Amino acid sequence: MINKELKTLYEGYGYKRFKMSKFEPYELYIENKDFLNTNQIITFTDLDGELLALKPDVTLSIMKSGVGRGRIYYNENIYRPKDRHFKEIKQSGIEYIGKLTTYAEAEVIALAAKSLKLFGNDIRIRISDVSMLSEIFENLALPELTGNRIFQLFESKNTAGLDILVNEGKLDSKAAEKLKEILNLYLPLEEGVNVLESKGFIENATHIKELVKALKAFNVLENIYLDFSLINSMDYYNGIIFQGAVSGIPFTVLSGGRYDKLAEKMGKEVGAVGFALDLSLIENYKEERDKYDVDYLIIFDEAEDEITKAVNKVEELIEKGYRVQLAEKSEEEMAKRIRAKEVLELRRMI
Repeated sequence: MINKELKTLYEGYGYKRFKMSKFEPYELYIENKDFLNTNQIITFTDLDGELLALKPDVTLSIMKSGVGRGRIYYNENIYRPKDRHFKEIKQSGIEYIGKLTTYAEAEVIALAAKSLKLFGNDIRIRISDVSMLSEIFENLALPELTGNRIFQLFESKNTAGLDILVNEGKLDSKAAEKLKEILNLYLPLEEGVNVLESKGFIENATHIKELVKALKAFNVLENIYLDFSLINSMDYYNGIIFQGAVSGIPFTVLSGGRYDKLAEKMGKEVGAVGFALDLSLIENYKEERDKYDVDYLIIFDEAEDEITKAVNKVEELIEKGYRVQLAEKSEEEMAKRIRAKEVLELRRMI
């Protein structure tokens, strides 16, 4: 049913389905292993001796194909390592290939949001912009080697690492303080862009402001947050990158971005932006959750003044996407009727 809803959504915006083989030459993946972020691929030898691989990615297959430009969507199975085992993963997504305008980027991000909303109204997309971050680094006159290290610090939100660079003499203390201002920045996109511009971090915000306007027109802007901790391979990605989540699933279920550099590497003079949605993760988590009323039932003792700690723990878990219910020790019999995945006593959690 969900594949049908995604099909209707994508085709409504003019996307055409792309179908592909289950395997590709192994050479394709080994040449682009940084794009995949893994060296673990299922391989086998064809009858003519060629080494093939079960596809761990769809985007590479699309870019390798004869598709020159256009709007493409897919529903495919990929094969990747997960939890120490290879898994067959159901994946759906879109790719917009060709001359990219601000509208094209906004359309892809908006479709990412609309896809997530098929699984729940409370969704969130974290967005970053590699080119914007590079511009900030250039304005601070950071050497390339130092800039690369700072990209890694941003990915882990590691402010202490900036202090280490200062102590090593590789980063000016004033520049470090400026970087700290944006390293932990996490704000609604429009607000975040305004903060960056007001503090003089970006000289030309025209593009990102036009993107904000378009996303507002798509009625998804309230779901989009600026977060510079999103960093992907600089050899492939440029511009916008993003990840999406649905409330109740404490994992990222969607990822995407602009990858003109991959197209260029494959000899295509086009822009490209898209996303992939992990349907297996969503379905597995939803099925597991349907067995229970809540993920955690927390028993606390009001007589020992635990209520403040109990509420704090509930808020912490809910923020992470779990369903939680509290019950006083005196209500233990009633609590037994609640189907909880795990029952915990507060005093053992703190």
